[in-house]
Amino acid sequence: MYKIIKDPIDGSENIIKRKSDNRQFGRNPENSDYQQFLEDVKKEDIDIVEGPDVVTPDYKEQRLAEYPPIEEQLDKIYHTSLTAWKADIKAVKDKYPKTNSGSTTVGSVPSWVQEEVEKLP
Repeated sequence: MYKIIKDPIDGSENIIKRKSDNRQFGRNPENSDYQQFLEDVKKEDIDIVEGPDVVTPDYKEQRLAEYPPIEEQLDKIYHTSLTAWKADIKAVKDKYPKTNSGSTTVGSVPSWVQEEVEKLP
Protein backbone atom coordinates (compact mmCIF):
# COMPACT_ATOMS: atom_id res chain seq x y z
CA MET A 1 0.00 0.00 0.00
CA TYR A 2 2.92 2.38 0.81
CA LYS A 3 6.61 2.42 -0.05
CA ILE A 4 9.36 4.44 1.59
CA ILE A 5 11.63 6.11 -0.96
CA LYS A 6 15.08 7.57 -0.46
CA ASP A 7 15.30 11.28 -1.13
CA PRO A 8 17.47 11.65 -4.26
CA ILE A 9 19.06 14.82 -2.87
CA ASP A 10 20.05 13.93 0.68
CA GLY A 11 19.56 10.14 0.75
CA SER A 12 17.18 10.28 3.71
CA GLU A 13 14.27 7.87 3.84
CA ASN A 14 11.62 10.53 4.28
CA ILE A 15 9.51 10.25 1.14
CA ILE A 16 6.39 8.11 1.14
CA LYS A 17 4.77 6.74 -2.00
CA ARG A 18 1.17 5.60 -1.93
CA LYS A 19 1.07 2.67 -4.35
CA SER A 20 -2.63 3.00 -5.24
CA ASP A 21 -2.09 6.28 -7.11
CA ASN A 22 1.73 6.67 -7.08
CA ARG A 23 1.41 9.92 -5.13
CA GLN A 24 4.57 10.88 -3.24
CA PHE A 25 4.70 13.08 -0.17
CA GLY A 26 7.07 13.92 2.63
CA ARG A 27 6.98 13.65 6.41
CA ASN A 28 5.05 16.84 6.99
CA PRO A 29 2.58 16.65 9.90
CA GLU A 30 0.46 19.34 8.22
CA ASN A 31 0.08 17.28 5.03
CA SER A 32 -3.22 15.37 4.85
CA ASP A 33 -1.61 12.55 2.85
CA TYR A 34 0.98 12.07 5.58
CA GLN A 35 -1.72 12.07 8.26
CA GLN A 36 -3.67 9.48 6.27
CA PHE A 37 -0.51 7.38 5.95
CA LEU A 38 -0.05 7.34 9.73
CA GLU A 39 -3.72 6.50 10.30
CA ASP A 40 -3.56 3.66 7.76
CA VAL A 41 -0.45 2.19 9.39
CA LYS A 42 -2.08 2.45 12.82
CA LYS A 43 -5.22 0.72 11.57
CA GLU A 44 -3.65 -1.92 9.28
CA ASP A 45 -0.21 -2.41 10.93
CA ILE A 46 3.28 -1.70 9.62
CA ASP A 47 3.03 -4.60 7.16
CA ILE A 48 1.37 -2.23 4.68
CA VAL A 49 4.65 -0.30 4.40
CA GLU A 50 7.51 -1.48 2.21
CA GLY A 51 11.04 -0.34 2.95
CA PRO A 52 13.24 1.57 0.50
CA ASP A 53 15.09 -0.10 -2.34
CA VAL A 54 18.68 -1.05 -1.58
CA VAL A 55 20.74 -1.03 -4.77
CA THR A 56 24.02 -2.91 -5.03
CA PRO A 57 26.00 -1.54 -7.95
CA ASP A 58 27.36 -3.80 -10.68
CA TYR A 59 31.05 -4.64 -11.12
CA LYS A 60 31.71 -1.66 -13.43
CA GLU A 61 30.52 0.88 -10.90
CA GLN A 62 32.33 -0.85 -8.04
CA ARG A 63 35.58 -1.01 -9.98
CA LEU A 64 35.38 2.62 -11.07
CA ALA A 65 34.89 3.69 -7.47
CA GLU A 66 37.97 1.77 -6.35
CA TYR A 67 40.42 2.46 -9.17
CA PRO A 68 42.80 5.29 -8.31
CA PRO A 69 42.64 8.43 -10.49
CA ILE A 70 44.44 8.07 -13.82
CA GLU A 71 47.15 10.49 -12.69
CA GLU A 72 48.02 8.20 -9.78
CA GLN A 73 47.98 5.17 -12.05
CA LEU A 74 50.41 6.80 -14.48
CA ASP A 75 52.60 7.89 -11.58
CA LYS A 76 52.64 4.28 -10.33
CA ILE A 77 53.75 3.05 -13.75
CA TYR A 78 56.47 5.70 -13.97
CA HIS A 79 57.87 5.25 -10.46
CA THR A 80 57.53 1.49 -10.10
CA SER A 81 56.68 -0.57 -13.16
CA LEU A 82 53.92 -1.64 -15.45
CA THR A 83 53.91 -4.98 -13.62
CA ALA A 84 53.19 -3.29 -10.25
CA TRP A 85 50.38 -1.26 -11.81
CA LYS A 86 48.88 -4.40 -13.40
CA ALA A 87 48.95 -6.13 -10.01
CA ASP A 88 46.98 -3.25 -8.42
CA ILE A 89 44.42 -3.24 -11.22
CA LYS A 90 44.09 -7.04 -11.14
CA ALA A 91 43.38 -6.92 -7.39
CA VAL A 92 40.42 -4.61 -8.03
CA LYS A 93 39.19 -6.74 -10.94
CA ASP A 94 39.42 -9.88 -8.80
CA LYS A 95 37.56 -8.16 -5.95
CA TYR A 96 34.66 -7.22 -8.27
CA PRO A 97 34.29 -9.99 -10.90
CA LYS A 98 32.17 -9.53 -14.01
CA THR A 99 29.67 -12.00 -12.60
CA ASN A 100 28.55 -9.26 -10.18
CA SER A 101 25.67 -7.79 -12.16
CA GLY A 102 24.28 -5.68 -9.32
CA SER A 103 20.93 -6.09 -7.62
CA THR A 104 18.04 -4.32 -5.98
CA THR A 105 16.46 -5.56 -2.77
CA VAL A 106 13.88 -4.11 -0.41
CA GLY A 107 15.29 -2.72 2.83
CA SER A 108 13.61 -2.54 6.22
CA VAL A 109 11.00 0.02 7.09
CA PRO A 110 12.65 2.92 8.93
CA SER A 111 12.01 3.02 12.67
CA TRP A 112 10.52 6.51 12.47
CA VAL A 113 7.34 5.04 10.91
CA GLN A 114 6.46 3.02 14.01
CA GLU A 115 7.60 5.83 16.31
CA GLU A 116 5.28 8.31 14.59
CA VAL A 117 2.33 5.90 14.64
CA GLU A 118 2.81 5.31 18.36
CA LYS A 119 2.46 9.06 18.99
CA LEU A 120 -1.07 9.04 17.56
CA PRO A 121 -3.94 9.21 20.04
